[in-house]
Amino acid sequence: MDLYFDNAATTRLSDKALEAYIRTEKEFFGNPSSVHREGIKAKKELERIRESIASALSIPSASLFFTSGATESISAVFSSLLFNEPGRIIISSIEHEAVSSWIPILKHHGWDAAVLKARGGKADPEELKALLTPDTKLVAIMAVNNVTGAREDIKELVNTVREYEKRGNRRIFFFSDSVQALGKIPYDIKALGIDGASFSGHKINGPRGIGMLYLRNPSSFRPLAPAGGQEKGKRGGTENLPAIAALEQAVLSWTGSFSSGYERIGSINRDIRIALEELGMEVLSPEDASPYIISFVSPLPSEVYVRMLSDKGIAASSGSACSNNAKGEGEKILMGMGIKSSKARNAVRISFSGDTDAESAAAFIKAIKEISNGQ
Repeated sequence: MDLYFDNAATTRLSDKALEAYIRTEKEFFGNPSSVHREGIKAKKELERIRESIASALSIPSASLFFTSGATESISAVFSSLLFNEPGRIIISSIEHEAVSSWIPILKHHGWDAAVLKARGGKADPEELKALLTPDTKLVAIMAVNNVTGAREDIKELVNTVREYEKRGNRRIFFFSDSVQALGKIPYDIKALGIDGASFSGHKINGPRGIGMLYLRNPSSFRPLAPAGGQEKGKRGGTENLPAIAALEQAVLSWTGSFSSGYERIGSINRDIRIALEELGMEVLSPEDASPYIISFVSPLPSEVYVRMLSDKGIAASSGSACSNNAKGEGEKILMGMGIKSSKARNAVRISFSGDTDAESAAAFIKAIKEISNGQ
């Protein structure tokens, strides 16, 4: 039996999402920017979906924009800084490469980049406060870490920034990469008070190549390349309506079944943690991490252990799938949490989805026991 435990990298496309994609491709084939009947029909469906997703997230539909994924959403926010006079940005030490890769680019254009330590996966509000300066223009701290599932107290961190803002009477843009948060932990955009957030469909059983950008105040946001003016001038290019329709189904499914899924995956998480610890393997994910991700220290180099799991029909990861393409990136994130390099090199990540069940968890536990016993 093949078992998939790499859902933090990407998830299977759900049947409902696939059905929505096919139906929309057939029924709404017109370009939403066209003024003829088919174009108007497609535009109405696009706005219906926007309203539906925004309602599920309890945000105004005007604050929601469709992109090709979280990386593009992140790039839209960071590239927009190039229109401004250089100042300071603050990012946590454990951000995804889609965020951290902007540091050298902005530095090249005269920006000052400060890195906020996140020991154990947690950014300290007092340390954030110490990094804030009068010319700070953006703070970026992810909601859930993609390697260990560590959760940040975003609301407290936002409050720290808002208190500092009162000194200069100038808003600091607080951005949170929320790819691993949507539908997987309690997550209320408005209550958090953030200014921007990024999401990807393929993390929640939607298609690859579709995502969302939340902007609390869209009128203050100036994209680097508006192109054809679609998405109210914030993201150019013909909208991928079939993928957007599939994304709607994914969002509604995850948010609609959040409570039951959260409890069930939490139980699976606890069972696997106990098994790992009984086998003498250290769990790197904090106790209060997202239940959908577990990182642990294997007795062998991570690549070797992942191949051994693969030989038993189990798909796992030696870190972030995105960062595996750049040698050492996953290890760098773990070391940014204060984890020793010797442990980081042996770190293995398993991650769950809404369709992960107790039977799959039992099979995983059986497999790691067999590996430990040399079978």
